[in-house]
Amino acid sequence: MKIAVINGSPKIKNGASENISRFMIERLGTEPEIVVCSAMSMRCEEIIGMIGGSKAIAFVFPLYVDGIPSHLLRFLVEAQAQITEAAPEATLYPIINCGFYEARQTSLAIDMMKSFCQQSGLRWGQALGIGGGGTFTASPIGRGPTRKIGKAIGLLAKNILELKTAENSLVEPDIPRFIYIFAAHLGWKTQAKKNGLKVKQLYERQ
Repeated sequence: MKIAVINGSPKIKNGASENISRFMIERLGTEPEIVVCSAMSMRCEEIIGMIGGSKAIAFVFPLYVDGIPSHLLRFLVEAQAQITEAAPEATLYPIINCGFYEARQTSLAIDMMKSFCQQSGLRWGQALGIGGGGTFTASPIGRGPTRKIGKAIGLLAKNILELKTAENSLVEPDIPRFIYIFAAHLGWKTQAKKNGLKVKQLYERQ
């Protein structure tokens, strides 16, 4: 069984999408053949060539303005006609992460991926929307505030191995929303000071 994992993040290295992909690949185990592609650094033809014959395709990407990042959207438009020929029996599994605490913010992007799935003639498997992406920098996936997120990715990996269709899933960190917001504000203030700004400058109107 061949599984394709397409990283749709503009960050080629050390991004949340790469961390999610790596965590999921570990849960997929060593039996399937897994190919990993980057929609940012690879041309459409390269990716299509690599994913040929895949039984499952997982797209992992961050939310950009409630939707799909532009470079990934461009790939989907280009690949729509070719992907069905390359992997006619593939099942699609999008994983979308966002900085908002509320995982429901990914719902529109999930609908966009479902539309791509229908237009390209692929089979819909399951989507996973992840909120609170800022927690990935504070704790490894599957531990502490990301324990529940790790469990959800593990369940999705199991469904991918079985090529199952399931209800879309939305998951958030194991911490209250107000703590997440407080930590985010603290992080921004720390970054501002490192870059020579005073905290009050963050609130100035231009």
